[in-house]
Amino acid sequence: MRKKQMWLLFSVCILLVVAGCAERIKPVEIRHLYSRGRVDNLTPEELILEQTLNEAAKIDAAKKYAQGMFDVAYIIAAEHPDLGFTVYLKGNEVVVERGLDTSKEPTLVIPLYDDAIMNTKRFFEDGVVDAREEFLIVNGLFKPAWEASYRIPEMQSRWIRKFMKLNGLMHVMFLNKDNYEYQGKVVKNELSVVRASNQWLVFNGLEGIADSRMELTAKDSVAMYKLIMRDLKRAKSIKEKMDIMSEFEKIRKRCLVK
Repeated sequence: MRKKQMWLLFSVCILLVVAGCAERIKPVEIRHLYSRGRVDNLTPEELILEQTLNEAAKIDAAKKYAQGMFDVAYIIAAEHPDLGFTVYLKGNEVVVERGLDTSKEPTLVIPLYDDAIMNTKRFFEDGVVDAREEFLIVNGLFKPAWEASYRIPEMQSRWIRKFMKLNGLMHVMFLNKDNYEYQGKVVKNELSVVRASNQWLVFNGLEGIADSRMELTAKDSVAMYKLIMRDLKRAKSIKEKMDIMSEFEKIRKRCLVK
């Protein structure tokens, strides 16, 4: 009985925040942290990266995968100083622009090495994303997706943080049961998540002694992300929102191991 009462109270908190009736919460914006970067005099290698992103954006399988993942994404070319691309989801189309469009707040900020940028085309061009490719895609999005999830208004509410027990240090582990490799090494992706100075911080690696720990498969990672970042935003009725949060809590509870 107590669990049902707690969940009902939690659901009410969620709905109040979504409806804008709870505590006053300022939107978390990060676009001001970036500059447009270089848009001229790209090297031949950089032009190939741009061409690859544009070609990937035209592949039906890639466009389908992108649906609901973001509105605007910044792709940071990690091996090239001051170079980035803005990716827009416009209806069913994906559009790539050179430079970071700092007039638009990004849903995701994704640093990628050259090989990972090339994979945006390789993984989708045959129209089928296999288990290894899905794993590597989620691996590249793992930290950016956690950062994005913690920027939504719901995660800024002290009531929701209390009921979801988010105020301590959390360790998050991306499970690799099949020992998939990337660039010759078995993939290991672990994060530390903590709230400090009224902001959420997501670090690579496991820092300190955690108050809680989550272990996530690629499937669960995508499911939780889409429930929060896509489905909750699209929900029109209170019942739809409660159903979405109920499903989110089921996955979260299953993945919490501490």
